[in-house]
Amino acid sequence: MAKPKSIPQWQQFLVRFLPLTGMGGLTAILISNQKFFSAIASAFFTGLMVLWSAFSTGFMAEAEQEAEKLGGKSAQWFFQLFYRLGSIVKEWAIQFWWTVSFNFTGKYYKRLDFLCREFETKGMTLDKVLSLKNIFVTVHLSPKNLVQVSPNLLKKIEGEDSSQQLENREIGHYLALMQKYPEFRRLAILGAPGSGKTTLMRYLALMYASRQPRRLHPKAPQWLPVLLYLRDIEQKILTKPEIPLAELLTEWVQELQRVNPLNLPENWFKRQLSEGKCLVLLDGLDEVANTTHRQAVSRWVDQQMYEYPDTPFILTSRRLGYEDAQLKSAVQVLEVEPLRFEQIEQFVSNWYREVECIRRGGQNDLGTQDAAYRNTENLLNQVKEHQALMDLASNPLLLTLIVTAHQQNQSIPLRRVELYQTICEVMLGKRQEAKGIRSQLSIQEKLSVLQPLALKLMQRETRQFQLGEVETLFTAHLAKLPNPPETLDFLKQLQAVDALIAKEREGDYEFAHLSFQEYLAALEVKETKQEEIFINVLQDPDQLSWWAETMRLYAAQTDATQLVEAIVQESKTWQQPDFKKLFLAWDFCNQGRVRPIAKQGLSTYTNEPLKVLDAEDYEYAVSKQPCYFKIAYFLQTRQWKEADTEIFPVIRRTLSIFLSSDIKHLPYSDLRIIDQLWLKYSNGHFGLSLQKQIWMEVGGKLDYAEDFNAAYESYIKLSEQLEWRKDGKWVHYNDLVWDLSLAPKAHLPHCGAVRFSRTRTGPLIGLGAFLLSRPDL
Repeated sequence: MAKPKSIPQWQQFLVRFLPLTGMGGLTAILISNQKFFSAIASAFFTGLMVLWSAFSTGFMAEAEQEAEKLGGKSAQWFFQLFYRLGSIVKEWAIQFWWTVSFNFTGKYYKRLDFLCREFETKGMTLDKVLSLKNIFVTVHLSPKNLVQVSPNLLKKIEGEDSSQQLENREIGHYLALMQKYPEFRRLAILGAPGSGKTTLMRYLALMYASRQPRRLHPKAPQWLPVLLYLRDIEQKILTKPEIPLAELLTEWVQELQRVNPLNLPENWFKRQLSEGKCLVLLDGLDEVANTTHRQAVSRWVDQQMYEYPDTPFILTSRRLGYEDAQLKSAVQVLEVEPLRFEQIEQFVSNWYREVECIRRGGQNDLGTQDAAYRNTENLLNQVKEHQALMDLASNPLLLTLIVTAHQQNQSIPLRRVELYQTICEVMLGKRQEAKGIRSQLSIQEKLSVLQPLALKLMQRETRQFQLGEVETLFTAHLAKLPNPPETLDFLKQLQAVDALIAKEREGDYEFAHLSFQEYLAALEVKETKQEEIFINVLQDPDQLSWWAETMRLYAAQTDATQLVEAIVQESKTWQQPDFKKLFLAWDFCNQGRVRPIAKQGLSTYTNEPLKVLDAEDYEYAVSKQPCYFKIAYFLQTRQWKEADTEIFPVIRRTLSIFLSSDIKHLPYSDLRIIDQLWLKYSNGHFGLSLQKQIWMEVGGKLDYAEDFNAAYESYIKLSEQLEWRKDGKWVHYNDLVWDLSLAPKAHLPHCGAVRFSRTRTGPLIGLGAFLLSRPDL
């Protein structure tokens, strides 16, 4: 019988001396960097490792005997031993290190973790607290208009790494770019209501607070996160426009937790910002309701970006709220993409796994997994069967509401306004009824008080209120009800049980989500017949972005003819179109009931520039309104650059989710209309079909750019002939020739031709190559 092998000497040496060497080296590094407090803590561990080295001989002798009993499986023993020891030491060391070595930083991260760790449902999930980390599914982002990004920067980025495309990427991708390219350290993320902007910001803060930025991207830099809600600091900025960011952050940190608040070292945030160590997250520019105030806040953000050039900033806003308060700094503007089905599927699966596990006291056995799977499958089958539900579910907030409604009823409404109605009913009564709890007030009685409050807050252009401010309103409406509760008790019920009202801090309240406030305000306007409020709003451009969503929700519930007629009537006095109002009028027509005569009046105005098209194309373009109105109007008035920037949004709306290679799926009718509008209004000087002729002359193929090498060579030749490229460099979009009399033939449309794409192994090419290589163009 062979003699059992003992533990090799090299393994024994590692066990005895590797911990000492590691801790000793760390202590030396900390001392050399003058981090003396950290070095003291490290020295303490080094001392423990000295004792370990001195007295571990007996341990190794015992371990060797055990290893011999196991037949000399030294490698297996070695890894098992270190796995067990490592997990114990790591857990203890992290806690000790945060508490002793990085006293303030560790405590700050903990506070931020407390702030962001919950998935914000405001009580919509049977009063259970869900983990954001377990539920979250990241949204995808794409540049709002990539042609505004320097083509040479794009070529540099994508030329170094074939994975560095900018379309439909997660936020971690842009964080990784920030490290290498300063141009990406200023991001403005725009999205529709409920598109997940705030949740994304909270998840970013959470990942950095839990020291897990690699979950965002393998190359995500290490930063210190700070998260400010702009509506919370609005008044401080208006009162003191020159207030430094470091001062605001100091006040913010002290408010993070009322129990045992943090005491910051002097000038701590100022040092972190100056050294470029912070990631500044600024959420909700659009929630600063007043346009003038929003512009003031935007100017303040610009100033902070100037003061801290090496610090990355990410700002979020609804699209409409950003348009009249845009940052002046050089920012990359990204848009949140709708959720794809696989993201919807992942979110629903995550949701039900978390909910079922919590309902079973944290037990995640096969029974829990089976229950989660059955609920997930039931919901997803309903979503797949109804395109209306699929459209709703592509919005993260509406998806959350869909899952919540499904949890309660096992069925889902098919329209957005009906979904809000269902959720309000669930939150205000049906959930409690399902538990056998009877409320003092019915759902309708609660709504009779909440609707006037929502409208009042909209008129005040705010989300927040204090009890004293609304006590008179509450008392007056509660007095109309039989057996009314006390005002304070009613407010507590809405907050603690119904969860439709959230308590932000002591004495401050708000609706759980702005969308609920907007829906209830729309309902109040409808039921009390106060449509003149919206008519007045349409006359005041400063209020339009704040009220737009409320008006859409109103139009989805009732006849919106008067609103459309008001916009049409006003259009007769315009020197140039007000696109915000025209597109809003089309939203009213598409979402609600509008009398044909009002639609005809709107169509007469928006269809006029399309009449240069032949009959078949005209009918198709009219059916897609308002898609083509902006392009046609800008071409009619010879605003070539403005017309060009509208092409990509049209393509994107048509294809929903869009990558450059997806251009083959763009219907030929849409492509032909774009081409014909450019040809007609430029008298045959500009057009896609002209560019295609040159594409063929320089060797381009009609294969949807499947032969990437050939497409690349042809694309370079085309770009040089059209003067998109000179002296071996791409001409910046702003430096193209926007004068019909000076531009080379076929110079336009550019339509994002420098929007780059590639396969995993193929060369870099632009959107133009995909577009012009279509056989049917």
